[in-house]
Amino acid sequence: MLRADMDTILFFHTSLRQAWRKELAGAYRFARTRRWRVQVVDPPEGGGAPPVERLAAFWNPVGCIAECSGRGGESLRPGLFGDIPTVYLGADPERLPEDASYVSPAPEGVGALAARELLKAGFRSFAFVAAAPGAPFWSRDRETEFERAVRMHGHAFASFRIPAAQSDSGIEERPAALGAWLKALPKPCGVLAENDYAAAEVLDLARRLRIRVPSTLAVIGVDNDTELCENARPALTSVALDFETAGHRASEILDCIARDSGAPPMRETYPALGLMRRGSTPAGSGAPPRILDALAFIRDKACDGITVADVAALFPGSRRLAEIEFRRATGRAIYEEIERVRFERVELLLRDRYRSIGAIAALCGWRTGGALRAAFLKRHGVSMTEWRAANAGR
Repeated sequence: MLRADMDTILFFHTSLRQAWRKELAGAYRFARTRRWRVQVVDPPEGGGAPPVERLAAFWNPVGCIAECSGRGGESLRPGLFGDIPTVYLGADPERLPEDASYVSPAPEGVGALAARELLKAGFRSFAFVAAAPGAPFWSRDRETEFERAVRMHGHAFASFRIPAAQSDSGIEERPAALGAWLKALPKPCGVLAENDYAAAEVLDLARRLRIRVPSTLAVIGVDNDTELCENARPALTSVALDFETAGHRASEILDCIARDSGAPPMRETYPALGLMRRGSTPAGSGAPPRILDALAFIRDKACDGITVADVAALFPGSRRLAEIEFRRATGRAIYEEIERVRFERVELLLRDRYRSIGAIAALCGWRTGGALRAAFLKRHGVSMTEWRAANAGR
């Protein structure tokens, strides 16, 4: 039973990825401060536009949030909402009227992060893989920035994208076409995929084609869909975006324009938080295979509570000899590398301003939030709260 003192907002979504649920979490977080009821409207089963007029008559909402980043996002066109205050999430700014308010992914950040990671790993050939026919604006942005960065260093670049006009039969032939394209790429090659789904497709095809990942083909996705990334083989490195902040900010903007019909449109972007490194990209370069194996083991298991002894067990001989060999190759002690990886993960999670310190501690290998706070203060010279205030969303 609805409470009479609660206003309702409608949250329309078109995406089926984990991202929209993070945006919804941000909307819920703000809604609690305004005693809003958030009613989610799923995409119509048969496709096309949802019956906004009938939904509005049923709920009498104070406003709408339209998440437009999935297939069919163009169905949530501005004319559909009439005079209802509406904020668009993930819509192409160039396709919105001048009086529309939106929160969309920033055009820069993703491509540069991926290029920097793969360039540091020593790759000299690069490629981009799109997820579906056509070219969503954020896909074009990622490809353009990635290509610009690698060509600036004088390296080769290729792109795989099915044209928007391709027939359904052509789409069904995508795996074979993508597989042939992957085989023909100059190797070793660093690949940025439009999103995690396209990246997982590349990993699956690489496994079938017996292309070694990450030494011959390194793969980076986008969105950091944790269920998908951590269950890929190998686990998928991905660029994390600040989806929850996007949903929260869209709700804040909706509150402003719903309260003041004369308020000017508000147009904002949200950033990439950073790179969540996993097994689909190298943990190091130029070192002996045994060191690279140790670095990969640390990168994958540091937050699970591994010890120096666990890493030393990968080497023949004593722990002391393992320490000497590791330091000679990396310039760091094994313990220092474990801590470096753990704090790298902490910093990435801290940029998500809504994630609790206790949750971060559990995800990064500390037993309590207090233990992590003390370790962080000792390492950085500032508290986690101060660091977050200076770096959240950057």
